[in-house]
Amino acid sequence: MTGDYTTVTETWGLPASPEQLAMQYFRYRMGAELGEGGTVLEVGCGSGMGLPYLQAHASVTVGGDYTMGLLREARRHLPDANLVRMDAQHLPFLDRAFDAVLMLEMIYYVADQQAALAECRRVLKPGGKLLVCMPNRDRPDFNPSPYSTRYPNLGEISSLLTRAGFEARVYGAFAVETESARDRILGPLRHIAVRYRLIPNSMRAKSMLKRVLYGKLPALGAVHEGMADDTNPVELDASAGTDNRYKNLYAVAVSPSR
Repeated sequence: MTGDYTTVTETWGLPASPEQLAMQYFRYRMGAELGEGGTVLEVGCGSGMGLPYLQAHASVTVGGDYTMGLLREARRHLPDANLVRMDAQHLPFLDRAFDAVLMLEMIYYVADQQAALAECRRVLKPGGKLLVCMPNRDRPDFNPSPYSTRYPNLGEISSLLTRAGFEARVYGAFAVETESARDRILGPLRHIAVRYRLIPNSMRAKSMLKRVLYGKLPALGAVHEGMADDTNPVELDASAGTDNRYKNLYAVAVSPSR
């Protein structure tokens, strides 16, 4: 991995839409449930906003990221967190060290995704679990992030995980809603913005745009219990290859038991 991912990462204090907060809460709640009571590694933890929530559910939590600026921000807010600079393709841990590994909203920045998944399997204990989540590139008006390499879709993430030796299930969440009156006004504008690449590149600029469109918004901070309503994921048929009904995909993979 190369580059500084600070500008495309959610950081403390940035304004966030209610849906953005709900998505943040959902992925960490799902990750915490997979690693309940065990040793948990978050690969690509960014500025660490999800680590306190994971720590409350796990026996040991480690957060790692490639960008030192993000790790320094995490340290300012979380002085006692276990933080490590790491490359997802070369994890600095012994074999079979973790009960759960989380790759939340980051795999699409990795150059060699197959190598990263192989590393996750290496550091997982037998029967350990991996959670990979990402935007669904097949949803309407999908907008790729700057610095991204490739967004696996439903069929591709299933194939990548199978080749890495996992047994995987893929879920969708946050359904693409029927257009509201507001959506009918903003939808065509968003379509034009995506088509002509007019959407701001940085998280900070996107937050400013959201303020203009939606008014005053809550700020991002430490993930905590009850910060958003619960969402139920729906298991998808990976053999279908694609599915455009959900905004996000969540792959849950299990390492071989021996």
